[in-house]
Amino acid sequence: MKTFILSTDFSDNALNAIRYACTLNKKLNAKLVLFHSYVVPVYSTDIPLTIPQDKELRDASEKALNQLRDKLRKEFPDMEIEADLNQGYPEEEIVFAADKHKADMIIMGTKGASGLREALVGTISAAVMEYANCPVMAVPADCNYKDFKKIVFATNYAEGDFHYVEQVLDFARPFGADLILIHISSGEFERSLEFDAIERFKERIKEDSKYKNVHFKLLESKNVYEGLNNYLDEVQADLVAMTMRKRSFIQKLFKRSITQKMAYHTHIPLIAFKVPE
Repeated sequence: MKTFILSTDFSDNALNAIRYACTLNKKLNAKLVLFHSYVVPVYSTDIPLTIPQDKELRDASEKALNQLRDKLRKEFPDMEIEADLNQGYPEEEIVFAADKHKADMIIMGTKGASGLREALVGTISAAVMEYANCPVMAVPADCNYKDFKKIVFATNYAEGDFHYVEQVLDFARPFGADLILIHISSGEFERSLEFDAIERFKERIKEDSKYKNVHFKLLESKNVYEGLNNYLDEVQADLVAMTMRKRSFIQKLFKRSITQKMAYHTHIPLIAFKVPE
């Protein structure tokens, strides 16, 4: 049985992602682990303040988490739902929890961002995507669940992407959904080389997957991010999957990866696969 970590900070955004995950899980039948982390605040001030102690925060968090677990168990009685709690910063503790539970996926809500916050600060979702050792599904705040009919996997047809295609097919098969493997050409490489890579990828996927509803698309766009978003709207995709590869410190500072930008702006769930170094 697969295990999914459902991260929550008890916000409406997180609750929407959890309900999405539970509804999706009717088809996938994974064990669900609700996870919350709390941070003990530290103040530096001359003004006397009543600061909550560790035990008070833990007790309040544990109560809220167990109430949410019990509510979901009543709403989804056929699912195995556990609760897990820890102290620490969520972007670190979510990754630790996934490792501890040997999770197959982390599912969490995400909000949009813009300007300086998007360029430099980032969100917890983006940080978890970068450091988690398992795939991460980011569910936008305004995303409503519907059965998958079209799933888009953005790929550069690298050899390592075969493994992730098979994982995406785990979501396509229960629904009989179309899986579209798209490569967006920005004109950096020779077209003949890109076509050759696509043809090799096609043959390998057809041979390995034995899944009939796999399609291939080569799209030209100078702006990869805009091109992908436009295509998702055009085909009315229900899920998008992408890989994340290691970038230098300077790249991280001044330019978000396409995958992280998609986590901010797409109106459908995004699955991010981190490619090992």
